[in-house]
Amino acid sequence: MPTYSFRCSDCGPFDLTCPITDVVATPPCPACSTPARRVFASPPLTTFSAGQHRLADLAAASADQPAVTTTIPAALGRPRSTRRDPRLPALPRM
Repeated sequence: MPTYSFRCSDCGPFDLTCPITDVVATPPCPACSTPARRVFASPPLTTFSAGQHRLADLAAASADQPAVTTTIPAALGRPRSTRRDPRLPALPRM
């Protein structure tokens, strides 16, 4: 469930966790019951791990300059099994 931040003019900031369908524009302050205003802030991006930041950077970089692969990458440390399907020679070649 998302957490919404609000600020009471008398008591200060507080957070409210509720479903998206149940959030109200001016909920009452839990301390004094005065209507509070919603505080909009940037999303908490600091919760991403270093690996997630690296992946986001790679995705952004590949949008402008995609890497071109000219060979099939080798399996990671595993030998590739040979295919012995007798139907393979009959397939059309390009």
